[in-house]
Amino acid sequence: MRAWIAISAVAALMGIYRGDGHAVPTASGQSRQPDTVAVQAVEGPPAPEPQAQTANTAPASYDPSGRRDPFRPIGSERPPGVENLDLPPLQRVSLTEINVIGIIWGGFGYSAMVQTPDGKGYTVRRGTRIGPNSGMVSAITENALIVQEQFSDVYGKKQIREYVKHLHEKEGAQ
Repeated sequence: MRAWIAISAVAALMGIYRGDGHAVPTASGQSRQPDTVAVQAVEGPPAPEPQAQTANTAPASYDPSGRRDPFRPIGSERPPGVENLDLPPLQRVSLTEINVIGIIWGGFGYSAMVQTPDGKGYTVRRGTRIGPNSGMVSAITENALIVQEQFSDVYGKKQIREYVKHLHEKEGAQ
């Protein structure tokens, strides 16, 4: 398309083409008729006529079983039971599987020590991401860890779910 525009612009500047079918003056002052091109229709087989839908044909149907959802991103599908190794360890573990082992307080506020099911311990502070649903530690009190998760309800509204993980009492304490 750009080449056609460029050729037309050069032709117009040179005064060769007028475009309305009238004679174009040449450099010698004589006018000449623009060249004409004859167009001939090509005979071929007739175009097929559109088929009218009859009353006895069944409507089209689609069975999506065994196929992936075309509206979901391709790279985000994971088989069930496979965890995302790109996430930090605390975001791979469900909040119900995390135990609060201890709470520490000092000049910088409260910190909590949590333990994952594999026996590893981690220190969390306010603002730490925890849990697979992007939960965040919103507060740490002297006997509990409070985690808030933001989610969309069935109506599409953003809601906040709050989990309270209490510090476990010592075993055998009365």
